[in-house]
Amino acid sequence: MISRPGGHITPLISPYPAGFPFRQEGVHKAGGLININPAYTIIQMINAWFFAALCLIFLAFCAIVRVIPGPTREDQLIAVTAAITIAAAAAIALSVFWQNLFVLDILIAIVTLCYAGTIMYAHYGMGEGA
Repeated sequence: MISRPGGHITPLISPYPAGFPFRQEGVHKAGGLININPAYTIIQMINAWFFAALCLIFLAFCAIVRVIPGPTREDQLIAVTAAITIAAAAAIALSVFWQNLFVLDILIAIVTLCYAGTIMYAHYGMGEGA
């Protein structure tokens, strides 16, 4: 450890890789607490958003698979609604990951059309049992 003026302590071995774009020297404070580089924390958070989006996409796919062999029309409607909702959550997570609001605009249009289609299917497609 190398002590610098102002109370900062610089480690001899940096916790960040050599090519890390947000590398800072002197990330340790004299009080003993580690001041984590905020840019590195943001990169870890973004990776967590991508992992959440992948998990939600997998769950939406599982819900869509449930639509095909659904025993009744009501079960199929519930599975479609669940798949749309989970896919919307995945799109929100991808929007945060990509840091792009255009995905949310597309999401609103698609979800509106899907829910309107689901309502029409429920209203007109019930057959003689309704």
